[in-house]
Amino acid sequence: MSKQVGMSRNITLEYLNKVIELMNTEDDTSLIKEALQDHISFYIQDKTNINKTVNILTNIWLLDTDDNKSIKAYARKIVTKSSETTKLVANWCMMLISYSVFKDIASTVGKLDDMQLELTSKVIKEKMLDSWGERTTLVHAIPKNIKTMKDINVLESVKTGIYKSKKYEVKDSEAVILIVATLIHLKKKLYLSIDELTSDEVMFPFKYNIDLEMLQESKLFSFDRFGGEMVISLMG
Repeated sequence: MSKQVGMSRNITLEYLNKVIELMNTEDDTSLIKEALQDHISFYIQDKTNINKTVNILTNIWLLDTDDNKSIKAYARKIVTKSSETTKLVANWCMMLISYSVFKDIASTVGKLDDMQLELTSKVIKEKMLDSWGERTTLVHAIPKNIKTMKDINVLESVKTGIYKSKKYEVKDSEAVILIVATLIHLKKKLYLSIDELTSDEVMFPFKYNIDLEMLQESKLFSFDRFGGEMVISLMG
């Protein structure tokens, strides 16, 4: 079965932070969606595109599945009264978890960045089409997702179609915990080593250090040793 694209509209940091603001004062998802529709109508006139944008935002922050509900609950808990960098981390992690197309574009950008290769929309598109197969919905979604990365300030335009990445130092322990939980979830492995968690291409915008004691205190993870190496998994 082919992967579903889903994220076909560009999402701005302002939209994402509006969801966070509304979550801080309202528990009813339907009321949050209504408020988002009113808010986004100041920026987008077409009703279909307003609804698509609201649905994407709802999926990112408000809708859970059995396998991601603990991570999303943790993100919602820490994000409403946090620093701008922690909000960016939380928004980023929720988009990675919610949309495979965003995750794979982030992975592509991160790999190119690690190899110090030029970040171009042409190369990103080529690699995504190689991985996903050529289809109209994907061709439409790729530039929208790249623009989202620009709009949330993790990519910066050098010139048309060429970008450079922006880096953020993450000092908040709760944000680092969320990064670790997100990576374990995305890898779909029983456990990961500390080395696997400290540098992954999907987290290319962030510089962070992992403190084992901090992870243990979070009560989100289980720990074991294999071959003398500490490994971590998400608690069921």
